Amino acid sequence: MGRRAIVLLVALILAGLAAWAVWNFLQSVQDEAIAGQELTDVFIAGTDGIAEGTDGSILVSAYDTEAQCRDAEAPFAEVTCQVKLDRDQVEDVPVDAIITEEQLRQVLTGRVAAGPISPGAILTNRQWTEVTVEVIPLSDQIPSGKQALTVSTGNVQGVNGFVEAGDHINMIITLDIEFDLLNLDSPLALPDEQIDPETGQPITADGEPFTVTISRYVMQDIPVMAVGQEIRPDEEAPETVEVTPTTVAGEEAAQSGGNETTFTLEVTPEQAERIVFAFQNGAIWLTLVPEDFVEVETNGVTIDNLFGGDLVEAIFGNLGGN
Repeated sequence: MGRRAIVLLVALILAGLAAWAVWNFLQSVQDEAIAGQELTDVFIAGTDGIAEGTDGSILVSAYDTEAQCRDAEAPFAEVTCQVKLDRDQVEDVPVDAIITEEQLRQVLTGRVAAGPISPGAILTNRQWTEVTVEVIPLSDQIPSGKQALTVSTGNVQGVNGFVEAGDHINMIITLDIEFDLLNLDSPLALPDEQIDPETGQPITADGEPFTVTISRYVMQDIPVMAVGQEIRPDEEAPETVEVTPTTVAGEEAAQSGGNETTFTLEVTPEQAERIVFAFQNGAIWLTLVPEDFVEVETNGVTIDNLFGGDLVEAIFGNLGGN
């Protein structure tokens, strides 16, 4: 063996001994560090966090059914749990942290998140609160002799979602009515050729009954019992904790697409019939009124009085005199 080969062999042996020595030193340092640490199980919020008002019972059920959520070694970013088992140093864990599955079930069952919980945050007892809302059936809130009737409008026709449970509204209808069914204080002045000489009633060019488009209040000062699923507060009920419902992925965007315009109204049987007829036969607009609103008498609006005068007579008056 040449001298150069011997030198190379010795160098390789020394390099190997040096690498082993470094590894051995680092291993001993790691062992000492681990020996000085005490780890404990903890439960953390998943990658999407936990929204305020989230039902803890649902989270516990999801945790029990997902094996990856119960695996402390599973990488945090690679699992889709809302609650995940993890491990952390005892000295870094909050005093009221949830560290056992028994605690997890005890704390979360029957409670909701008191506020939003950030992704990866350790779950603690103080983050959860009991729901004290007393659910009262809507039927128990209907006064004697009244009924609940639900209607829905477009966003604009429904006052852009500003109507809240407990408010009062007016209802305006626009529809076509045969002229002879109208009860107007100022009859329309039509040219002679549009009057049937036998009946004295207006007719169209094709002989059909003459119709007039009119807008008028159907009903005023209607109490709103609920808007969407939000029921008006019971004045005699105790104070409650307001809870924000949980939304699933994509649902929040759908909910923000428009304001709620589904209304449940408190009406008498006769009012219910009038409202249903109005919705089935005309176009409905709602107005929001203040607490001190007083009902007003109106005659309705047709093309004849839309501009504040006798429009038809102004246009056809001379023709009728020929």
